[in-house]
Amino acid sequence: MTVTAGKVVVVTVEFFRTMRYRQRHQVESNRTPRYRVRYQLDGQPTREAVVGPNPRQGLVWRIRESRRGDTVEVLLSEDGKSILDWTNKTHDELLEDFDGTFGESD
Repeated sequence: MTVTAGKVVVVTVEFFRTMRYRQRHQVESNRTPRYRVRYQLDGQPTREAVVGPNPRQGLVWRIRESRRGDTVEVLLSEDGKSILDWTNKTHDELLEDFDGTFGESD
């Protein structure tokens, strides 16, 4: 596992499927949704990775919520082609500091 950290410069997420129809003796479903993520962190080249067939709940949402200047930590698979976890440190710090209420009125 490889951990990469830095400030976000660019993040794009696009949905794709590998094939349209299932083939004989195919172990994994080819219609399982996947997401191609292109991202660049401060001082690093642009990388491309895939969010796999069964991602952790909320992983794609956490990637999409990241904005330019946010500090993130990316956990990649051994080969560096799949994103296993994406932690937005800036967002987490804001939630920890927030002492108000969500959706409650007086």
